[in-house]
Amino acid sequence: MISPMATLWQDLPRPIFTLAPMEDVTDTVFRRLVRSWAHRWGARGPSVLFTEFTRIDSAIRSTPEKPDGRLRSSPEEDPLVVQIWGTNPAEFEEGAAAIEALGFAGIDINMGCPAWKVRKSGACSALIGTPPLAAELIAACRRGSSLPISVKTRTGITFPETDRWCRFLLDQGIDALILHGRVADEMYQGWADWREIRRAVEIRDALGSQAAVIGNGDVCSLDHALRLTEQTGVDGVMIGRGIFFDPLLFARDSPTPPPPWEALSLEERSGYLVEHIRAYHREWQEKRSFEVLKKFFRNYFLPHSAREQALLRQLYTLGSPQAAAAFLEESCQAAPRGQWGHHEAVHP
Repeated sequence: MISPMATLWQDLPRPIFTLAPMEDVTDTVFRRLVRSWAHRWGARGPSVLFTEFTRIDSAIRSTPEKPDGRLRSSPEEDPLVVQIWGTNPAEFEEGAAAIEALGFAGIDINMGCPAWKVRKSGACSALIGTPPLAAELIAACRRGSSLPISVKTRTGITFPETDRWCRFLLDQGIDALILHGRVADEMYQGWADWREIRRAVEIRDALGSQAAVIGNGDVCSLDHALRLTEQTGVDGVMIGRGIFFDPLLFARDSPTPPPPWEALSLEERSGYLVEHIRAYHREWQEKRSFEVLKKFFRNYFLPHSAREQALLRQLYTLGSPQAAAAFLEESCQAAPRGQWGHHEAVHP
């Protein structure tokens, strides 16, 4: 891990491009793959990475020898920020100290997840409606750690409250504000409103804050992200679901970028999936379900190809990573991108 840097967000080259924290998606395996695929094509890749959505008590219990699964990482992922959620300031103080001791580069407080199961506990986007508690959580992280603190949030709960809410957060002295351009009640419906994100930049500038403002929501390519930085003045863009449509998205700022994802052959795309499956198996063995990995499969197949969709349906029926890799190599002539260990025989 890199050394803690209070100026992480200020020191990162602009524009900052980052991969969003996504539950059961951005594990240590996928984070490493996204960055290594970008490097393979000569691109810099994501400027900073985030862990999955991590309960604060899980961070407290983690040790270097036995980290919570969401906190498993490798040096290839630096700088890596831990995203935490909860409502207990005492736990946030203790958890922040634990996160710093584990060597991470920063702490991100989730104040934006719209899921009802977390909102009803008063956490995440519910904090937009309880500013005193939000301030306590930020202050608790400051007491427990010297790491930079960012907040990922939305523009409001039922209607946009960008002026009130973002001004309040920036007044807490956070190092970065990551703003998704929807209110919580919208979930992921409609389109993110980047006018509200631009307004957050204006508020930041009027306050004279040094906080980085990172925009998030409905970004489908690096070209799109660059246009948004020019139109809104944000310091960077966080990309979430866009990575599902193009696993090589972060490779596209290379001087010699890869062809468009849909222009790659089935052999090439399935080769990337085999690499993903093998890396997942090496990392997790039986500690994380193979069923979790299956949510990625459709990203590697073209939705308009009847043949590929038939292969995808067959792939979903398989019960092990070894069987899935063998199927892809036989049915798709997947280009091998690494080998199983000697004890990991591939069989259907």
